[in-house]
This record gives sequence, structure tokens and C-alpha cells, in this order.
Amino acid sequence: MGPETTDRAESSLSGSRTRPEMAIPLFEVNPLDVAPPRSGDAGALLDRATRAEREGHRAIARQLFEQVLWASPETLTPGRCCAALLGAARTYQLDGHSDAALDCLEAAEFVAEANSAFEALGAARNVRAVLEWQQGDLDEAERLYLSAQLCAERADDRRLVAMVAQNRGIIATVRGEFSQALVHYRASLDAYRALGQLAQQCGVLNNIGMVHTDLGQWREAERAFQQAIAASDDAGDVVTRVLIDVNLAELSIAREDYDRARSVCTSSLRRARDIGDERGEAELLKHLGVIARETGDHEGASLHFDRADAIALARQNVLLQAEVARERSELLTRQGRFRETVQNLNRAHQLFARLRAQHDLRDIDRRNMRVEGTFLDVVRQWGESIESKDAYTQGHCVRVADLGCAIARQLGWDDRRLFWFRVGALLHDVGKIDIPPEILNKPDRLTSEEWAMMRSHPEAGVELLRGIDFPEDVLPIVLSHHEKWDGSGYPHGLAGESIPVSARILGLADVYDALATDRSYKPGFPHEEAMDIMRRNIRTHFDPALFAEFEVAVATSRARWAA
Repeated sequence: MGPETTDRAESSLSGSRTRPEMAIPLFEVNPLDVAPPRSGDAGALLDRATRAEREGHRAIARQLFEQVLWASPETLTPGRCCAALLGAARTYQLDGHSDAALDCLEAAEFVAEANSAFEALGAARNVRAVLEWQQGDLDEAERLYLSAQLCAERADDRRLVAMVAQNRGIIATVRGEFSQALVHYRASLDAYRALGQLAQQCGVLNNIGMVHTDLGQWREAERAFQQAIAASDDAGDVVTRVLIDVNLAELSIAREDYDRARSVCTSSLRRARDIGDERGEAELLKHLGVIARETGDHEGASLHFDRADAIALARQNVLLQAEVARERSELLTRQGRFRETVQNLNRAHQLFARLRAQHDLRDIDRRNMRVEGTFLDVVRQWGESIESKDAYTQGHCVRVADLGCAIARQLGWDDRRLFWFRVGALLHDVGKIDIPPEILNKPDRLTSEEWAMMRSHPEAGVELLRGIDFPEDVLPIVLSHHEKWDGSGYPHGLAGESIPVSARILGLADVYDALATDRSYKPGFPHEEAMDIMRRNIRTHFDPALFAEFEVAVATSRARWAA
């Protein structure tokens, strides 16, 4: 999916503002101080620049666009001047140099407004809207698209009207409004066909194919992509062809046609590298990683993910970094490497959260929800792998997490804090992973050495998780869930309010489950007896204020289970 700028569809699956050292704006210095002799026909130079851009030769195109600005005065109309500035902006945008692109766009808008060139003004605002939505500001993008549309209608520029319709379709797609997106895309496609503009049609067809892919409408998606390929090949638009191939490969992966997906990616990877399309290259490498993973080539998958991530990191492509981390986590899960899986899922979650913080995008929320679901599945599996050593604690972590979350919900915790609390609850006993099963399952009293080993599990758990950049409550839960209100707990003898509230909550749920279920050293107590035991330990083991919330949460949970 890519927004239409001023000449063709542009790949912009993601994008954050970058400030590379080598991104030198066209007007970093006063152009009058360095102006070359005016020569050449602006129209001819503009045609050559546009052709070079379509063929993917952005550095050459940029040089030619700059030459247009110093063409013979009699041929350099305001419209051509703006077109050259817009062309240069597009090349900077594709190369990830958003600051330089914005400099060009500001200059184009200044020239257009000074000369009442509404067509050029609308085109400049359309491109600026593209940059705004790439950076997550959908409201500003919509405002600019509306302004661009008004300028296009005032100038009777049907091509720009079609272009804005396509971009409005993209906005609807990002928001998950797929039916409305198809309405916009088809209006744009009809307009481009009426104008006979083949190059623009392939971008719209590509976006239509992506919507059908999202909807699971494989046949319609395949038809749209094939029409897009034919249009891009006829127009000689290699850049858009790479983007179409990326999406066609994604469709083939969704259909589990891995041979075809690999063939599409391999052939298109050469195209991307020939034209220096690093973004397309990274997307194709990510797909090749998925294909390798799904066909059992774990080593090859890791290599492809490494290469894709390196490009995404260099380009500050936050969305692609998050997607690679998520796909890599699935590979690590299949290899049983839970700690590294959690590291990658945590990274993906943080990156998606950063994108969501810029604007409430439904597409980002959908991706983030998928990561959160996978995250909880993985930590649950990790917890179960530890519990499998203890015949008497099967399901303990999940039960404790459920009850702990019920208490936290009573306190009014929001969804984000509840998510991380659940992660910590599922991992609270992760430090037991190195404790021998014969100690975990011992029916008799533990020796002093064995008890010391058992008491070491909170600190061992924190050490195991230390390299994972967890936010908020996760590590305090793992470290302090055996601390007691009167300071008699372990590992640090914390007391009262010095015990993190998340650990106090988890401690209540943990003790209740230990009392109410069978263990190697005792049978489980009935509910009321377990509650009486806990009540006798208020102000010694438990926070009195939290205990009241705990009783409400337990009663509510038991009523729900009974129903």
C-alpha cells in the first residue's frame, strides 16, 4: 500500500521522520550564491527526470530535477518549477530523507501560492499529506488531502482529483474501513482509466489487491495484483512492480503457496537491488524469512530476518522493525527458545506502542493485539514448561494470573497495566526452572539446603529476565511476590508499602492458590478454610487494604465460575 504523490504510486508501508547526516536539502545554502548558468529546456529536462524516476534511478532523477530549476528562463514556468521541486521531494521521500523532502515541498508551496498555481499547490499538499500520515498524524494528513482536493477542483485538475481519491482510500484502509477504501480506490481507478494514465492505474490496482487480501478474498486479490503487474510492466514502472511483488508474495504466503511466494520474492529481490529500493528489499527479505520458517529452514529464516531488520533499523522504519521482531518470535517459539521469544515480542510490542502513540490507528492496534496475544501464549507456555517439572502445580501460573488480574481490575487498573501484570504473573515462578524436580515434588519437609534453593527462585527469575526490557510491574512481581507485610518474607525482607503493589497483589493470589490446591506436601483446603487461614494472617502476611479487594475479587470470580 502506498500513497499516490504526483506521478505514481509510492511504497510507504511505514515511515518515521529521519535526519540522516547526508540528507542535504536543495536549499541548504542560498541558491543564488551557487546558481549555475541557466541553460536547457525546462520541459525536456523535466521529462527526462520523470522518466529516470519511474525507472528507479532516483539519484539521476534528483540531479535532473535540480537542473530544471536552472533551465532557460523562457521555458521555466511556475508549473515546471513546482513540478521539479515535487519530483525532488519524491526522490528524497523514497530514500527516507523526510526533512529534505519537506524543504522541497515548502519551496514548491511558496512558488505555487505566489503564482496562484492551484494545480501545483494541490500537488504539493498531497505529497506533504503523504509524509504526515507516514509519521502517524492521520488528522493532519486528512486536512491536507481536503485542501489538495479543493485546489484540484479549483484548477479542474482531474488527475489530482483521482490521486487524492486514492490517498483517501489509503486512509480508510489504515483505519480498517475496507468497504469505504474500495469505494475510493475504484473511483480513483475509473478516473485514471478515463485519463488513459497507465502508470497510475497499477498503484491503485495494487492497493485494491491488498484490501482483498486483508478481507481473505483471494481470487479478487489475485485478479487485482495481476492487472497491476501488467500495468506496471507496460508503463515500465519498476519501483511499483517491486511493491506489487511484495504484496503478491504476502498473498501467496497467506494461501500457504510457499513455492510461488519464494519464486516471487527471489525474482523481485533482484529488481529491488538493481534500483536501490532498500525498503522493498527489506520487505521481501522478511517474506523470505517467513517462507523459510514455514518450510522448516530455521537457519535460513534467521538469516533473512537479520538482513531485513538491519535495513529497517538503518532506515528507522519502525513498523518493519516491529513486524520482523514478531515474525522472528514465531521462529524462536518453534525452537523452544522462550527467553529470546519474549525479548522479540517485547520489542515488537514497544515498537507498535510507539506507532500507536503517534496516532490511534486501527491497523496498528490490530497488529499490536496480535502481538499481545502471542506474547501471553508464549509466556504461558514458558510457565507451563516450568510447571511440568512439578506434578502438583499444573495450571498454577494461569490461575494466579487470572485471580491477580481480577484484584487489579477491582483497583481500576487500565488494560495496558493489566497486560503487563498478567505477563509478570505468568512468569512469577520462572526462577524455578533450575530447581531439581525431586525438590519441587518432595512430599517431606525440605532440608535447610533445599529450602535455601527454593527461596532463591525470585532472584534467579529476575536474573533470567534481566536482559529483557520489561516495563513497569513485571520484574517487581517476580522478585517480591514472597515478601510479607510485616517484613518476614524473602528475598529482601521488605515490609508494608515498600513492597511493590503488584507484588502484594500477586502474593495474595499465589498464597490462595497454594492453599486451595493439592501440593506434594499437603492436600488442598476447601475455599472457606483457605480464606480463614489467610484472614488470620492479615497485617502479618498481607496488606489489609488489599485484602478487602482480594475478598471481593475471589467472591466475584467464584460466582462467575459457578454460573
